[in-house]
Amino acid sequence: MSPFLKSKINFYYLICMFALLFIHNYNFAPYVITPSTTIHQSFNASNFIELLFSNSLLRFRMGILMGISGYLMANSQFDSYYDMIAKKATTLLIPFAIISVLGLGITMLFDVLIYGVGTNIGILGKPVWAFTLRDCFNFTLMNPAAFQLWYLKIIFIMAAISPIIKAVLAKFPIHTLVVLTLIWLFTNYLDGETRDRAFVFYVFGFYLRMYNKDVLTPIRFFKAEWALTLFIAIGLLRTTMAYAELDAAIHVKYWLTLLYKINEVVGAYAIWFGFDKLIVKAESSTWFQKYGKCSFFIYAFHAPLINCVSEWVNSKHLYHLPHANIVFYVLIPAILIYVLTNTDIFIKAHFPVFYSLLTGGRGGMKAIKFSLPQFYHPAPLYAQPKMAI
Repeated sequence: MSPFLKSKINFYYLICMFALLFIHNYNFAPYVITPSTTIHQSFNASNFIELLFSNSLLRFRMGILMGISGYLMANSQFDSYYDMIAKKATTLLIPFAIISVLGLGITMLFDVLIYGVGTNIGILGKPVWAFTLRDCFNFTLMNPAAFQLWYLKIIFIMAAISPIIKAVLAKFPIHTLVVLTLIWLFTNYLDGETRDRAFVFYVFGFYLRMYNKDVLTPIRFFKAEWALTLFIAIGLLRTTMAYAELDAAIHVKYWLTLLYKINEVVGAYAIWFGFDKLIVKAESSTWFQKYGKCSFFIYAFHAPLINCVSEWVNSKHLYHLPHANIVFYVLIPAILIYVLTNTDIFIKAHFPVFYSLLTGGRGGMKAIKFSLPQFYHPAPLYAQPKMAI
């Protein structure tokens, strides 16, 4: 890959993590927002802005992150399938396990600090003092308190089936992309979070690298500026439509989800191609040199921290203050970005081995190598030479 493409990927990893904090800091009911979320409360500037950014203008991040993941997988070289699985276990499964345990520990600590011992309420819906071993297992491996870790599981599964993805794309590239897009575009409208899109974006990224497509130049007849304008316009439309009457909610939900899917693709395109000048400036900036490699740590610990801090703010009745919602919507992510980036730097400097295990060798560190027994030695996986872009 070219140096600029590497910088672009690092830049957008960080930007997408910043976006993730604001998406997960949405604090109006319903507290869990999906593509079809409608708002049944009085319209005001505060909840409009939160919904606009959390459920529209920052939703470019899935397309970019999954596209990058597929692209990098196709760009990787491994000695064998077993070698690939061992490396992915090191970079994905081990961090998943460590972060899950730490995430539950953080949640328990905040639970006690906020609610004390002996109450009947808790951040996870149950007081931590009443947790059973089954609860601990559930909130670490099955439904982690650090709920964003589903991404690591999905990426590992994608890696495991990548030989199949490669074989199908080698034989039916365009047909595969068209069929996947149509299935994704016209299904899963009322089932909440549509994680099926993760697979679609991953395969598109894989295809772009596999066929050595230019990922640095926008389509000639669709400028990034036009895409950005359309992205913002659809976001404003979706957010306005979300304030629906109850009797029109189901009808509106279909349109909200369709527009969400369209906007996610347009947003990923607009953001990826629209800010190259900013990336060039960021490369030489002091802040990017210092914090540019902290993206994974922000991803790993922004939840459950953001939920715990919001729960504490709510327990102190601070959301009842004038304009408190919009203030805390901006303030909590800003504080956590500062805390997490500096914690990342501190742990990396003082506990490098633990940091390497925790991040799977990210953040400028080398991953600790683990090997799986090999029963045979097949041809190298993804053995094609890396090509400059």
